[in-house]
Amino acid sequence: MIAIVTGASKGIGKSVAIRLKKLGYTVVAVSRTPPEVGDVNYAADVSNKEEVKKIVEETLEKFSTIDVLVNNAGFGVYGSFHETPLEEEEYMVKTNLLGPIYFTKFVLPSMISKRRGNIINIISEAAYVSSPKLLVYSATKAGLASFTNGLWAEARKFNVKVSGIYPGPVKTNFSSHPSFKGVKNSFDKFAVEPEKVADAVVKAIKTGKREIYVPSKLLLDPYFLKFSNLFQSITYGIVSKWFS
Repeated sequence: MIAIVTGASKGIGKSVAIRLKKLGYTVVAVSRTPPEVGDVNYAADVSNKEEVKKIVEETLEKFSTIDVLVNNAGFGVYGSFHETPLEEEEYMVKTNLLGPIYFTKFVLPSMISKRRGNIINIISEAAYVSSPKLLVYSATKAGLASFTNGLWAEARKFNVKVSGIYPGPVKTNFSSHPSFKGVKNSFDKFAVEPEKVADAVVKAIKTGKREIYVPSKLLLDPYFLKFSNLFQSITYGIVSKWFS
């Protein structure tokens, strides 16, 4: 079993890669910072379409299959929208949204031809509640959520399972970006370990659920999101049948 995990040098991606290796997967780890946890490691930028294509082609050439794709790579820029650098925000859109689209575009045909596979996108609770001073980050996650939901409806007829993971605060280096310098996040004390997200990825592989929440230590956030998402769940259920 072959799994590609992006953003695998640390945090959530590293935890996911470790968990999948323990489950017997051969892990292809991808990260801008050279990853070390994979059986095959690529130092690559997921926003670079040609690099992504090369990784997928080489993986298929070597292993003939890709069973799991975990799109995890991403980052945030903190600050008021009228002050944050446009170049950083453009790069964030490319990394957080186009990166998963690129990987999915190149991996999906193989999964469809074999009529099996899991595509798992690490999204965020910010997809449903846009965070002040993280507006573009929230927008990229909302875009990824929409892409994931539509792909779930489209790919299920090919027996390809598509899932979105929605973590709340997680103990990672997310706030290591220079824009977070001096910022005190009141949610940090409610953050969970990245292994909780790895648990959700394993659940997604087993169940193919469209949405899986990873709540903070408060445990209340998923209920708020599920309430706001109730009618979306009904809508996507109808859409998946309509276009099947």
